[in-house]
Amino acid sequence: MNIQHQDIKTQSFSETLFHTWGFSLLRMEDHYRNTNGKPDSPHRHDYYTILFIEQGEGSHIVDFKEYIIENNTIYFIQPGQMHQVILTSEPKGWIITFTEEFLITNSISEKLINNIYLFNDYGQSPPLPISEKDIPVYLNLIAQMEQFTASLESYSMEAAGSLVKLFLIQSNNHCSLHKSNNPQLEETSNHILRNFKQLLNKQYANAHMVADYADELAVTSDYLNKIVKSITGKSAKDHIQSKLIIEAKRALTFSNLSNKELAYNLGFEESAHFNNFFKKSTGLTPNEFRVLARQS
Repeated sequence: MNIQHQDIKTQSFSETLFHTWGFSLLRMEDHYRNTNGKPDSPHRHDYYTILFIEQGEGSHIVDFKEYIIENNTIYFIQPGQMHQVILTSEPKGWIITFTEEFLITNSISEKLINNIYLFNDYGQSPPLPISEKDIPVYLNLIAQMEQFTASLESYSMEAAGSLVKLFLIQSNNHCSLHKSNNPQLEETSNHILRNFKQLLNKQYANAHMVADYADELAVTSDYLNKIVKSITGKSAKDHIQSKLIIEAKRALTFSNLSNKELAYNLGFEESAHFNNFFKKSTGLTPNEFRVLARQS
């Protein structure tokens, strides 16, 4: 993966050309033509993004993990995740974006977003493959979204919100076909995982130990590791380390912080400790990673 060095940009929803009520629906082929097929620069959004790819060739990089683009797949990108779409031919599909405010206004609860396991963290964002027989269901929902967003009639926003909710539920049902009898469906476990992820996003630089999070969640470290692993396949410790590595990679690629400054920002008392942690996790020193990431 060759990424030119630059400051990573967070795209705000207000910067998008096509948006209504905190919701936007755009054909991928129109976006491709508007940008003359030029690949995106690595960037983040402050809003949710769904890429529904009917046909396409190329790759999609999410938090330094690269996925080959295939037909009839859907990507779900959380606010704050770094991603880059590189297309080698004109695609066919849709880009659906919406803000947190859109979810609130349309009574789409945070619980739904967190519990459906479509929007994931720390590079765990593989596409959801959709079978040929199910494609018409999605296209019908999108066609209705397009109709209502172009309408000036009353309650068009509410209709679009309902359709987004149906789209998410439909996607989750397909995703869940491979997760039957999984403990993730149990409410207590969902609650603990959700709160753990929220804490981790806020405190990763100051709290590196599972016990730090277990204490705040009023459970033991062993129990927290067990619950998180039963749902995600990775222990709480793995999630903490993954978060630190992702943030380190972002900073090494897109900032000029020294290793000492970066180590301090990530909560390491000594830069040597950070260097050892990074190399053990990636096989590279921070400097080696920075050089490779910035090669054109």
